[in-house]
Amino acid sequence: MLAVVRALGLLLAGRCFFAAAAVPHLVGDSIWSIPTSDDFYIRWAENRSFAVGDSLTFRFEVGFYDAVQVSRREFDECTAENPFRSFPEGPATARLNEEGVHYFVCSFGNYCRLGQKVAVSVRRKLPRPAASAAPPP
Repeated sequence: MLAVVRALGLLLAGRCFFAAAAVPHLVGDSIWSIPTSDDFYIRWAENRSFAVGDSLTFRFEVGFYDAVQVSRREFDECTAENPFRSFPEGPATARLNEEGVHYFVCSFGNYCRLGQKVAVSVRRKLPRPAASAAPPP
């Protein structure tokens, strides 16, 4: 019986570890480029959960695209005048280190206006549940 309780405890501990692990997200599940529809990246982000510690990877060809983290205003206006972070070389990985909405655009030409932009809502990582003591045999 004790062996079963220990095995169950290890299984649950492993499940909690994996649930709390950082998750890498490939933006668009493919190449970061001008999408076929202007809401492609919006729909992609709506179908995922993002937590503090996760990362976004933008896979793109250098010289043709970039990824720039911007403010909400710049995201809405498709500008990148005062970016928080710039990623001129791909593949580029942006760590999501804090809660809130993070905005990214491509600053090349009018690519952002063509839909090459994504906003992700990052939630705080849920705390691991406290380990409970195994009942005595």
